[in-house]
Amino acid sequence: MRQRLMLKGGASCAAGSSLGAGLIEVMVALLIFATAMGGILTTQLAGKRAAHEALQRSMAALLAGDMLERMRGNPGQLAVYVAHALGDRDAPIFPPAADCTLAVCSPAQLASYDLWQWESLLLGAAEREGEYRLGGLLNPRACVAVSGSRITLALSWRGPTASLSPVDFACSSDSAGIYDAPGHPPGNKLLRRVLTVSTAVMAVSP
Repeated sequence: MRQRLMLKGGASCAAGSSLGAGLIEVMVALLIFATAMGGILTTQLAGKRAAHEALQRSMAALLAGDMLERMRGNPGQLAVYVAHALGDRDAPIFPPAADCTLAVCSPAQLASYDLWQWESLLLGAAEREGEYRLGGLLNPRACVAVSGSRITLALSWRGPTASLSPVDFACSSDSAGIYDAPGHPPGNKLLRRVLTVSTAVMAVSP
């Protein structure tokens, strides 16, 4: 009778050890699963940031090409296209008196209308959902310089991640901290992305 109790006690100890080992295996499996899910989420986040970065740069290139085509189509008014600090939501260009989509405009009127319309595209004013703007560049700034027949167009916008060092920008009107990365000294501009395009246009007398 005493021998059977010892056997029963041994069996009970074996069951307890098996249960403890099973719990450890479950915890290890959960740890592996959580680590894997964290890696997947990190990869997805990095992919979304890269896609957003590529989209913004493609949009900047399209906007730059659009403005250059407008200037090529109106070569006698290149001086009217010269502008600084385009893209400031707090100080946008006022709509011109002449709407050149509905009326025949002079070359000078067309240049003013082009600048206003282009800044609206820069800000994504035409793409809205309620009060939110969905298109355009994030915190854009742009300037257009003309020297003889040489046109230089510079665009900047806010990127999703900080770069290793700030990128030089031809415009000097982006010092409001809009490109500063958090966790760095003020004025670091590590979130600034830049696209500069320079080309020659056959200038004609207005």
